[in-house]
This record gives sequence, structure tokens and C-alpha cells, in this order.
Amino acid sequence: MDAQGNVAYLAQLRQRIQAEGPPRVAYAMAREFHEEVVDVTLTRFSHKRGTKTPSPPGEPPATVGGHLRRAIRLYAASRTGAYTAESRVRPLIVYARIQETGGTVTAHGKALRWMSGGSAHFAKSVTLPKRPYMGPTHRAVIANGRMRRAAVAEMRLVVTGG
Repeated sequence: MDAQGNVAYLAQLRQRIQAEGPPRVAYAMAREFHEEVVDVTLTRFSHKRGTKTPSPPGEPPATVGGHLRRAIRLYAASRTGAYTAESRVRPLIVYARIQETGGTVTAHGKALRWMSGGSAHFAKSVTLPKRPYMGPTHRAVIANGRMRRAAVAEMRLVVTGG
């Protein structure tokens, strides 16, 4: 390949990187985070329905029926600039946020009702401890290099035309 061919090749490569790179890399990183939350973090503890949650305070919530795990969604990447994009991972279930941050749930009707130990319990409000799962997982996949490896691998595919 001559100099003019190299210039044309590099211009084409730059265009491909700019066009495909940001959304593909953002999605690859989000996919890694999603897999870690769903397949590792939210499977650490479990218990049968109707029994007391066994996960220690400050640890991720224990799996009962898997509703929270199944509610974690991975969204396609969207461009945020010429060389940037974002992809989101978030839970789509009403109690997801209070599991992460802790807090008090107050009845808007007569009372809250739940089953535990084979009997029904009622209360006007219940305070739940923090059982963070999204924040600690996000920090962990950055710290252990998993997100970076996903980004590098995906960019390598973009560059090589894969």
C-alpha cells in the first residue's frame, strides 16, 4: 500500500471508529455491569418465600423469587456526542430503589401486609435497611478491570472490522 492508500485507509478507520466505536463500547461496558449485577451480585444470598431475609445488612438483597434479578434491564447505547455514547442498566420494579438506599415504606391504604413464618403481618410503615447492589457492583467492575477489558475488546473489534 502506498502513502495515499495509507491515508485513505486511516481516514476510513477514523470514520468507522467515530461512527461505531462509542455506542458499541458503551453497550459492551453496560453489558458487563448487567451480567455482574444479575448473575453474581443478586445471586449471592437466597431464601424461601415467607422466611426472614438472610442477607446481612449492607449486603445485596437475598433472592426470593428472582423478580428483582429479572427486572434489571440493559438498554441499547445512544450517542451523547461525536465521540461519546451511553448505555443504561436499571431495575424496573417498584421496590428496587428502597432495597438500594434503605428507607421507610408507608401504607397509602389501610396497612402494609406481608407473609413471614407462615403468618400474615400488618403495619402502617416498615423501615428497610440498605441492601445496596447497583452501586457496589458498579464500583467493583470498574476496580477489577472488567469494564475496561470489555471496552478494549469491543474497540479492538471496531478497529478490525469485527
